[in-house]
Amino acid sequence: MRTVCGIGVLLIVILVAVPSGRAFPQATEESSPWRIGLVTNVGGTISDGGFSESAHKGAQRAAEEFGLDYAYSNSRDEFDYTAQLDTMLGEERNIIVTVGYQMEAVTLDYALQNPDVYFIGVDQAYSDVEELPDNLIGLQFAEDEAAFMVGALAGKMTKSNTVAVIGGMEIPPVIRLAEGFRNGAQYVNPDVDVLIVYTGSFDDGELGTETAQDFIDQGADIIFGAAGSTGYAGIQYAARQGIWVIGVDQDEWRTNFREGRFDGSDKVLTSAIKRVDNGVYQAIASIVAGDVIQGVVVLDTAHCGVGYAPFHETEDAISDDDQLLVELIWRGLAAGILQTGVDTTVPEPLASGEMPEIPEDAPVLSDCEG
Repeated sequence: MRTVCGIGVLLIVILVAVPSGRAFPQATEESSPWRIGLVTNVGGTISDGGFSESAHKGAQRAAEEFGLDYAYSNSRDEFDYTAQLDTMLGEERNIIVTVGYQMEAVTLDYALQNPDVYFIGVDQAYSDVEELPDNLIGLQFAEDEAAFMVGALAGKMTKSNTVAVIGGMEIPPVIRLAEGFRNGAQYVNPDVDVLIVYTGSFDDGELGTETAQDFIDQGADIIFGAAGSTGYAGIQYAARQGIWVIGVDQDEWRTNFREGRFDGSDKVLTSAIKRVDNGVYQAIASIVAGDVIQGVVVLDTAHCGVGYAPFHETEDAISDDDQLLVELIWRGLAAGILQTGVDTTVPEPLASGEMPEIPEDAPVLSDCEG
């Protein structure tokens, strides 16, 4: 788990993130001083299959384990954020989770105004803030690691040796997704050509569709959507044309393809996912334990922060060896013996048919299920 304070980056280990680590104190609603509240951003609900639902599950798990009172509210529009936060404060909730980068500014404002209340901002980086207040935790995720894993799957599955990324704005998180995907594909298949286009948009479905068609015209047989709604539209279109697709941030087979109800759902290989539930749970657990995470934390594989979605309808199309390969890559990243090459040296490609050598005591993916 990388912790970012101001402009510096400090690598630390926090056992709250590892299921086999510290046992947190148990409490009852009657005895605990902590009361949790959660506010979604516009469009988010606790059943949206995305960040809001995942954050809710993390908060709910913490509430159940530690015996805490918990309530949530959905925002109807951006002007509703302050009203929802005021309601949470009026109910004397002193751990408040806000979901999405859209709530970053208001979360910072409320944290500064309410120093006795802890705020947890999901997908909030505060990159322009020199020093965060001690009562504000920003949760970010190691996008490059999630993308590296699914990129490796693409590198193994491609028949044309051409795969592609629909990127959104050319900003650090999207660049990390694109480069992580490229490095993962080339780690298992040094002959693969990875096409990357930054569309400059997260909400232009028509542009996403046009970009997908351009990639198909160039021979891409697997497309990774990393551009919000632009990417959603692009991979929906590509899947309907019979092209394998990979989602981002959440399990897009569930969300973008409505759990198999939309055409093309049988072409969704997997998604590079952010484990928001684990991040929210860990942040709340650190507060309850009295060992509060500081600043902006970047949750990686080692701290159960990123992973890949189930294969769903495409499981039979992915060989057992390729499924094992993706899991071994996750374990190698989590153990620190494999890096994505986005911020470090690009790893040497595997030889044909070779598997990464993973120590027996390396973390396993099942450790990250709450």
